[in-house]
Amino acid sequence: MTDSTTEKPKLQSTGSLHSLFKNVDLFSENDEELYPPLQHGARFAAPIEDSTLLALGMKPDEVKAFQKQRHAYINKDQIYTDEIKIPNKTEMVDYHQLHLVSPIDQSNASRLLSKLVVIKLNGGLGNSMGCKTAKSTMEIAPGVTFLDMAVAHIEQINQDYDVDVPLVIMNSYKTHNETNKVIEKYKTHKVSIKTFQQSMFPKMYKDTLNLVPKPNTPMNPKEWYPPGSGDIFRSLQRSGLIDEFLAAGKEYIFISNVENLGSIIDLQVLNHIHLQKIEFGLEVTSRINTDSTGGILMSYKDKLHLLELSQVKPEKLKIFKDFKLWNTNNIWVNLKSVSNLIKEDKLDLDWIVNYPLENHKAMVQLETPAGMGIQNFKNSVAIFVPRDRYRPIKSTSQLLVAQSNIFQFDHGQVKLNSKREGQDVPLVKLGEEFATVSDYEKRFKSIPDLLELDHLTVSGDVYFGSRITLKGTVIIVANHGERVDIPDGVVLENKVLSGTLRILDH
Repeated sequence: MTDSTTEKPKLQSTGSLHSLFKNVDLFSENDEELYPPLQHGARFAAPIEDSTLLALGMKPDEVKAFQKQRHAYINKDQIYTDEIKIPNKTEMVDYHQLHLVSPIDQSNASRLLSKLVVIKLNGGLGNSMGCKTAKSTMEIAPGVTFLDMAVAHIEQINQDYDVDVPLVIMNSYKTHNETNKVIEKYKTHKVSIKTFQQSMFPKMYKDTLNLVPKPNTPMNPKEWYPPGSGDIFRSLQRSGLIDEFLAAGKEYIFISNVENLGSIIDLQVLNHIHLQKIEFGLEVTSRINTDSTGGILMSYKDKLHLLELSQVKPEKLKIFKDFKLWNTNNIWVNLKSVSNLIKEDKLDLDWIVNYPLENHKAMVQLETPAGMGIQNFKNSVAIFVPRDRYRPIKSTSQLLVAQSNIFQFDHGQVKLNSKREGQDVPLVKLGEEFATVSDYEKRFKSIPDLLELDHLTVSGDVYFGSRITLKGTVIIVANHGERVDIPDGVVLENKVLSGTLRILDH
């Protein structure tokens, strides 16, 4: 890399809720349908008999849900861009105003927490980082896993307020057995842990929507899939836990991804949910440049909806550049309300579709995100929260930041180091050579000091020594066929390193 005069990128501020809304003419030239059309064969797919699905071992409620989703996929409603708007700020509540809107009575805190159940979504493996185990068992610090963090946080809440907030873990068939073995180590902790397994749906062929698995054949896990986080409500009901918790006086569930280090119990949010009799509360935060796979909040036909960007035609993605409300998947739900909706068969979540390849054949997976429940409940709300309630670890780039001195761990909570100026975290982009945890660990002799880092980009065959400090903007590029080794003890501040190991001022 020879150009060392690139303008230093500025960290994107999370900003206020007000600053995220603009008067923009969004769709003056984009009034056609938003989603890609179905293939011809799928559009005229033959129905599947319930008996066929039951013969595969599916439970009656799974059969009903699968059939409903398949029918909706074939006969899907068109979504037109001219009906989509950026949500009005009056349609949501600002976290920083909750103390005024719903002031907390501290003498009532324990009674309020006694009504809460925490649920962690733990259906996925760490495939994106080359791990074959449940993501919850990945270490984010020496000897500390995501699950350790969740248990430590709830245990501290239970001790501080003398309550029994239970931790419930929703597993998939991929993670259930492993997780049930792991939680044995928490038997002596002051936290009740329960698990349940979400549904399994059969994959379909994309061109015909015929089932991939066949009756009376051995179960092949590659022919099935967990149908998304939205399956939590029906699976929780089927497990008997909803009725059990209601009988025990529980009223609210707080749902979040196990890999989100920012998804801790927040008494201020819980108090607002309680006082305002909210049935469904979805936490959203400010969208930044690295938020590419996930959901944005939009207003569709004057009602709040969640839109998964993965479902949009590629040429339409530019339409949503000004949509700045990002789904954290931190969700607060009234237990009685969700129970009633399920019993009345009125909980119809929108689906998303994925097309995995198996043996060079395209499959169909229909999934429902839990956040899409915002359009199902009568009294639902979006809560604009600080970015620190959304600290997901979905890549080794995010793992590097989490493991650095940017953060400090305290009883299951992740806190920004008080010595770091400002509230932003650095933008880190590690190349494909760092994509798996094993490769990432081989390339860092120790985690660098990132306390004063703004932006790090690493590309190519790069190795880091120990006791390295990175400040400002650092770009390291190893050219093809070359290797760059960063020596022990080096301090790099606003530098560009090329494949020849020349260090240039940035």
